[in-house]
Amino acid sequence: MTMRKIVTQLLKLAVSGALIALLLHKIGPATLLGSFRRIEPLWFACALLLFTASHFPGAFQWQRLLTAENVRIPFRHVLIMYFIGLFFNNFLIGGVGGDFYRMIDARRMSGKGTAAVSTVFLDRVMGLLILSGMAVFSAPFLLVQKKLPVTYQWILLLILLTWVLVMAFFFIRRFARLFSFLIRKLIPASLHLKSRDVYNSIYAFGRRRTLFLQVVCISVCVQTARILMHYFLCRSLGCTLSPVYFFLFVPVIAILASLPVSIGGIGLREQTGVLLFGAVGMAAMDAFTMEFLAYIVAIASSLPGGILFVFRRLGGAAVESKT
Repeated sequence: MTMRKIVTQLLKLAVSGALIALLLHKIGPATLLGSFRRIEPLWFACALLLFTASHFPGAFQWQRLLTAENVRIPFRHVLIMYFIGLFFNNFLIGGVGGDFYRMIDARRMSGKGTAAVSTVFLDRVMGLLILSGMAVFSAPFLLVQKKLPVTYQWILLLILLTWVLVMAFFFIRRFARLFSFLIRKLIPASLHLKSRDVYNSIYAFGRRRTLFLQVVCISVCVQTARILMHYFLCRSLGCTLSPVYFFLFVPVIAILASLPVSIGGIGLREQTGVLLFGAVGMAAMDAFTMEFLAYIVAIASSLPGGILFVFRRLGGAAVESKT
């Protein structure tokens, strides 16, 4: 790791630490411990099971994208790669190590590098678009009731504009060409042709209406389960907010937590949760606890990926020793 990367990671660690320290100072450690003691095991177990179950259709979605690119990998192997990718995403500091693992592994099994990159990237993009779309389409329910603060209405508008621009960029070629000069400056010349191939694959995906609708339906199911996981955690703390708030706020939290300014979104996730859910009446300690528990659930649900990775490495080592 270069000195620049070390400094960057230290700065991210400082941001996460500062945000957590600020919240603990505001809430109080004793109050926070009391909030953890109130957790109802049944609701927590339901949240963990639901989130873990969402990985199976998530893996199936990726397999559909691979198949569309003529990459034929049995679902069992796709599921293993998907879980290992989740494990690396949660346990590597960069937060995207699992995506690179999936690309490399899919390329190794298929020999098609462009297809491996484009399907993983598209899998990510579709999840983000569906997640942010849920926030956009759930907002009117709260706007009609006038329960959404003005500040958050502007945040929602920003998400809507970003959502429309990203959709237009990937699925309207003429619009994407407007940014071609900027892309050439940002991407090294050695990667420009490869990035163009990846874009063409994604654009072609948008023209396959049947496949597009299938992936959208699967992604809606996956993201709905992951949003409801937060709702179940809220119920485990004795809170009874309407599920609509979660379809509006959780996507915002997820998007902000994915920004490369903290370690794995730690601190930023909890701080955003406190601000958003606090605006509709949830106590700060409950919002903090809920988001921290969501991170714990994500970690726990990805642990099978670590076990699968160890067994795969041991199996590979055994094969090499025999040869």
